[in-house]
Amino acid sequence: MYTRIVENKNGNDDDGGDDGELAVVCLLCCRTACRQRQKNAKPLKGTEWHLIQLGGAEVDMPLNVFNIAIAEDNSLAGVGACNRLLGQVVLGDKQAISFGQVGTTMMLCPDNAELEAKFVEVLGGITHYDIDVDKLILMQDGVIKAILKANPVVAEVK
Repeated sequence: MYTRIVENKNGNDDDGGDDGELAVVCLLCCRTACRQRQKNAKPLKGTEWHLIQLGGAEVDMPLNVFNIAIAEDNSLAGVGACNRLLGQVVLGDKQAISFGQVGTTMMLCPDNAELEAKFVEVLGGITHYDIDVDKLILMQDGVIKAILKANPVVAEVK
């Protein structure tokens, strides 16, 4: 959108139009973009989500590790560094989510064991989520704790 800004006689910036009209146009554009984002958003259930950020730090791992998927029955399945993750997810109003106690197998992971432990710990404290097209944003009391991206390699989980 192009807007011409001119200075009026009082020295104030003025676009020559009604600010109320501009606000309405901006609001309508924003609502349209939000609807389009929601339309293209991956579903929470049935998508395999791959960890890309944990505690504000980027995570660069192969696509076959640090994944979770929530099935239609709210069961959680996934993999950390080398251990399988399992549990039950509780969903509530206003995008509330609880992973509760996430269980893991007890294999000795040669690499990234600390990251796996932190990932499981963070999942246990998550209170809400948001989905931004292909990203699952996990929050604890409004603070982003983890971001996962829809795994493009894997077909949707049923």
